[in-house]
Amino acid sequence: MIKKYAALIRANWALTSEYRAEIVLWMMGGLWVVVMMLVWIGVADGRSINGYAAADYVSYYMVTLFVRNMTAVWSSYELDYQIRQGQLSPKLLRPIHPLHWEISFNLSEKVLRAIIVIPIVVVVLAVLSHAPLDMRPLAVVAFLISLMLAWLITFFSDYAIGILAFWTSQSTAFVQVFDGIRSVLSGVLAPIAMFPDALQAVLAWLPFRYMISFSVEILTGKLRPEQIVQGFAIQSAWALVMVLLVKVMWRRAMKSYSAVGT
Repeated sequence: MIKKYAALIRANWALTSEYRAEIVLWMMGGLWVVVMMLVWIGVADGRSINGYAAADYVSYYMVTLFVRNMTAVWSSYELDYQIRQGQLSPKLLRPIHPLHWEISFNLSEKVLRAIIVIPIVVVVLAVLSHAPLDMRPLAVVAFLISLMLAWLITFFSDYAIGILAFWTSQSTAFVQVFDGIRSVLSGVLAPIAMFPDALQAVLAWLPFRYMISFSVEILTGKLRPEQIVQGFAIQSAWALVMVLLVKVMWRRAMKSYSAVGT
């Protein structure tokens, strides 16, 4: 399987390179994270709100920009299109599951995103050297692990919604609603610490926080060790739930699927 993924990633990297301008444009749409950073710096007006001062907002939203790009997914749109156009049918005849193609394409695209976004984040944080980050080795390792789990939750939840296209022609509407909810509850629009205490308690158990905010909080030093351990347990559980959900939905979809080319 490792050799298959290596071959798929190489093939998809060539495809990614052809559409690099389109990917850059998609990334530009995500720069509203910077706008939110400026908004919260203005709201703070030199004060500290719930543990966040101006420098904290800079580090929070710069790390958020990186995490959001490294967990960006669009497989639901691709799956919806392939199902409606009958393009999924020939893929089902191949010896490798279509899911692996989507995963390899997503990972290859992350290389291009990293090449673009990392210099931006590094320059901003270097210029604003007082922006706090926890760069201790254990914190960095914990951040990278959480980033991987965040990608698993985000990718498989997106793919699960895409599978709805087997039964409805409006799956993209579900994607857009889910993305809107995720943007708010994952900590992109505002740090989770700015939410009411009751909502924070609920978000501690829902998957949205573990798609973005949890990883950001680790690298910005907002969590104690015991909170990180508990967060990993919840994040791992949600990653497993999403993987199993896709597996179950795919099996049921294959029992009733028919399209052009089948």
